[in-house]
Amino acid sequence: MMKHGSREKLKIDTEVPSNVYALDLQKLSEIVQIPELELVRGMQSDDAVDMQGIVVNRGQEVPFEAVGKTPRGDDRGHSAVREVLITAASSTMCLEGSDTPKCLIQLGEYTLIEHILAQLFVAGMERVVIIISYYGHEIMEHVKDSFLYHKMKIEFLNLGEETPYGHARTLLSAREMFTKPFLIHTADHVFDKSVILRLASFDLEDCVACVLVDSDKKKLSGLPPTAGKVQFGSGSNIRRIGRGLKQFDAIDAGLFLTTGRIFAALEMLAYEKPKFSLAEALNVLRPSYGLKYVETAGDIWLSIETQEQLDRIVANDSMSQLDPWPVFVAKDVTAGADNSADVPHSGKNVFLAVSAGDDDSTLRAVDSHRRGSVFEGFVVGVNQLQEMESPLDENTPLLNPSSPSSHQLPSPPLKIQRKKSSYLDQVEESFVLSIPFEPMGIEEGSDDDVLTPMTASKKAYLIELPQTTSTRARGESQQFVLAVPGTEEEFKRPGLLRRWSSLPTDVTGVTVETVELKNGALELQVRVKRQVPIVGYILLLASLLTISSLGPALDMQKHVDPFMKLLWRSMASVLVFFPLAAWSIYEDGLPRFTTRTAFLFLLCSLSYSVFMMTFLWALNHTSIGHAYIFNNCHSLIMVIGRLLLGQYVSQFEGLGTGIGIIGGTITTLDHSAMTAGTGSTTIAEVSLAGDLVALLGAVGGVFYLISAKKLRVEMNVSVLLTGVFLVSGLLHFPVFSLLEIPFEFSTDDTIGIFGWVRSTRIVTELYIVLVCTLIGTLGYLSVMKYFDPIVVSVVMLMEPILASMMGVAVGVDVVPGYFTIGGSILIILGTALVIVSNASRTESIDATEAMSTTSAALPKGLSSTNAALRKPQRGDVNYV
Repeated sequence: MMKHGSREKLKIDTEVPSNVYALDLQKLSEIVQIPELELVRGMQSDDAVDMQGIVVNRGQEVPFEAVGKTPRGDDRGHSAVREVLITAASSTMCLEGSDTPKCLIQLGEYTLIEHILAQLFVAGMERVVIIISYYGHEIMEHVKDSFLYHKMKIEFLNLGEETPYGHARTLLSAREMFTKPFLIHTADHVFDKSVILRLASFDLEDCVACVLVDSDKKKLSGLPPTAGKVQFGSGSNIRRIGRGLKQFDAIDAGLFLTTGRIFAALEMLAYEKPKFSLAEALNVLRPSYGLKYVETAGDIWLSIETQEQLDRIVANDSMSQLDPWPVFVAKDVTAGADNSADVPHSGKNVFLAVSAGDDDSTLRAVDSHRRGSVFEGFVVGVNQLQEMESPLDENTPLLNPSSPSSHQLPSPPLKIQRKKSSYLDQVEESFVLSIPFEPMGIEEGSDDDVLTPMTASKKAYLIELPQTTSTRARGESQQFVLAVPGTEEEFKRPGLLRRWSSLPTDVTGVTVETVELKNGALELQVRVKRQVPIVGYILLLASLLTISSLGPALDMQKHVDPFMKLLWRSMASVLVFFPLAAWSIYEDGLPRFTTRTAFLFLLCSLSYSVFMMTFLWALNHTSIGHAYIFNNCHSLIMVIGRLLLGQYVSQFEGLGTGIGIIGGTITTLDHSAMTAGTGSTTIAEVSLAGDLVALLGAVGGVFYLISAKKLRVEMNVSVLLTGVFLVSGLLHFPVFSLLEIPFEFSTDDTIGIFGWVRSTRIVTELYIVLVCTLIGTLGYLSVMKYFDPIVVSVVMLMEPILASMMGVAVGVDVVPGYFTIGGSILIILGTALVIVSNASRTESIDATEAMSTTSAALPKGLSSTNAALRKPQRGDVNYV
């Protein structure tokens, strides 16, 4: 029987980091304005490697074992199989003349079933179902006595001692036990973990199964009569499979990857004949679903179907050719250091087992499922940014001035050179880091992490790797890695409503980088790569079209004051958004209202009201052209404001905004609409008051878009809009009194507060709320996940043009003239430039504030000179 202590134990080199810093993921999420789950996913790039950590007492050793690494899924979401069905219920369980089941035959130190389970475990299998019948009790007790029984989820399906069915028919008993693709493994074969990994990672696509085959001519002689034979088709397809084939290209090795479809074929054959083979079932499904094969490619697999095969395996010691399963023992290096006086004798030690990127196995603590102090995660390399020496020129003074002048010009920005992290790419084997911690925990005053350092919720760890003598002599910089404990499931996932309404992320990559200055200070920056997905453009277009239809829809509400129309819209919108907001609060809880959040919410609500109401007032107190020009210049105000604040404005943003404003101005020169209506309508003349109020509305639009962009990250959009429309609706009443607009609390369809519920108004109001507001206004807020407010602001310049066209279609406007058409072309061009400039971008964000020191008790003899943390000084570093 396989014993735990019988496996070979090897010492593994452990390394002690030079420094360990804590990185607060929640604070980092706020700094870079990315949800924590998206932040962690962005960090987990293609070069990230798996990590397992374990917290033990100082001086304690930890055994690690090499286990099959879980291959990463491809873009289609394919993931490796992790479930196996072992068939050990055949009537031919024993060799001829023997009463010992083949799977219990002793082969060296272990039995065949133990060899099988060991290779499955190191290949990363997680669940094993064993079908037993003859000698079922002996097989089950033997497996349960093995320590492997606790390493995987092993289940038994006992068919009874006198089962008359053959090997293939017994598979039917497991038809309710598998909902995902799984492996079928015969109990008289054993496969090296490399073979299992290759088949488990195969993408079935639409085919019914994949068969492991061996085309080695040396193995095609002396086959037992039960051996399955395979004829190859085109590509990796199988033309025929069966025992009676006269011409064949390979034999099936006894390992299959399949889906639940196999059970339908087995059930159909079970009605026709008492005994049949698995190959017959595969042939039934092959014409409809296809059947593929994977070759062993020379990797080891062994079969014990005959006494001759068993004798050959024993004589050649073939079992020793299987992938070994060593145990690596990691030791606390600092516990035996010569300068142990500098190292506390109490406290905890954290071992981090880091998997090599190119290795097909990963290190896992032995019996990790029984340890409460084990945590999972991943490790990713960290790029280094180093301050470069400024080259001397003729303007460089030879001597420093004795007394600096008060009028001295500011020093130029520092030049920074980026060095890509190469440590994880160069390492060929998995390694273990040993990190000792003092008893007080990760940070001073932290009570939660006293017993389990490095397992703090929502923390990552920046680890400075030890520098070797050779790298130090060459003057190479320190290498850093970022360890992120925890899995995606441990981060707060959004509620059901938020998941349904959530948009795909635009974050394509998050890279953490260190900045090493010449004065020894260490800073941190995060590079975020963004790419707007196609859904962002679709949503932006849908919002533009629906909001543009708001004007014609409001015009269809005849004989109603414009301010009353806005009140009706606010009231109806609150009724629609309130259930969505209530459900969001039920799932995610109330938004966290801080002083900043409350201020932003009030600013957003007031700004929206000012933006909408001032435009209506300006229409009656200045010309229509001036009202549109000044009320829609919020994009120009944004550009000017960003320039005054020293913020970056791209050339396309500035140019596109200018072209859009010019186009909007040109459209106002079109007087065809006014000429058509002069017979019955009083036209407002240009006035300074009307222009200033319209301009005030543009300022309100700026603050509305900017504050809404910030608030949508902190609360559900439905909650935000419910509050905005509620405040906006309440503000109408003082406006009614100020402007002497008649109203009454009735359902009158002209001046009634609830007039919109009348049958003559309700259809139009439903369109305004369910289409214009639910899609348009909500869409604009949602799309700011991808675009800056200036993009939405410039896109809004197109609303009057589209509104005019829609008005013509429904008979509430006249055909626009040439000025409108020419200006529209310029607006479209300017909008396109601004959108293109924001389609993809890379941001470098200073994140030093999210980093802090830890209580890692690193001995002086084993660590390099510690780099001191320094708070960022803005303006002194040019991040690249």
